[in-house]
Amino acid sequence: MKQMKQFTVTLVAVFLLLASSLHVKAQTEFEEGQIAINAGIAYGFDIEELGLRGGVTYFLNENMRVGGDLTYWLTDDHTEHYWGETYSYSWTALEINGNFHYLFYNEDDLIIYGIGALGIHYSRVSMDIPGYGSESSSDSELGLGIGGGVEYNIGGFSLFAEPKLFLSGFDQLKLNIGVRYYL
Repeated sequence: MKQMKQFTVTLVAVFLLLASSLHVKAQTEFEEGQIAINAGIAYGFDIEELGLRGGVTYFLNENMRVGGDLTYWLTDDHTEHYWGETYSYSWTALEINGNFHYLFYNEDDLIIYGIGALGIHYSRVSMDIPGYGSESSSDSELGLGIGGGVEYNIGGFSLFAEPKLFLSGFDQLKLNIGVRYYL
């Protein structure tokens, strides 16, 4: 799984470099109904894992937008050895968030915005226990988050970074980075 994480980070870095080399007219004015799609990676500081994320954004007006995103955390399978027995477990985690962005600053290809988020966070653990078989347990929580973002237009695409703190649900600070493309 570590190779998958390294591959993913490398792939995103190459994509960002290619996107930054494009020379397209920059967009700094937005109108009601405009849509953007985005993709990137996330890092959860509590779970200490990378995640793949994708989302969509819809402009309500020139200063407000709403959207949603999905993050799938790239968790590793684990194997532990106790008293001559081998125990293995796997962990799956994902989150689906609805977001509201308020644009505070939008000039010179730079956007600074605040974020309010409401999401469903899901986690499942499966464990193989020698002599007993497999057991699994899952949990989901409703999460409320706040954060901010900065976005820089590089011509046709925008690079963004968004730190978000979830105050309920699976409490954690996460950082999203990625590319946004306006349709």
